[in-house]
Amino acid sequence: MGHTVDTYHDIQSLGIEKLRQAYAASGLSIKPKTRLSWIETIKEIIRAQGINPEQILTKEALTQHATTYLDTAQLQDHQLQLLTTTLRDLIHQETQRLANAG
Repeated sequence: MGHTVDTYHDIQSLGIEKLRQAYAASGLSIKPKTRLSWIETIKEIIRAQGINPEQILTKEALTQHATTYLDTAQLQDHQLQLLTTTLRDLIHQETQRLANAG
């Protein structure tokens, strides 16, 4: 019969760096994962298209003269609507470009 190695010694022989890499790759955490809001998600998609979403929001804010929002939820709804419209227009332009090219 051959010699069997204890599990403790087997894991210990892997080395601390190997174990740290395995732990880091597993994604285990005691903190909840940070999730992006809808606005942030749409901003990232628009950025991927090469357009600055902050510039769109700033331009809209400058064209509206004295707009007052009762709370931050109204402001976020307005921003979400504006960014969604912009994203829809970008997708429409891209599909039109692909239809004309093909």
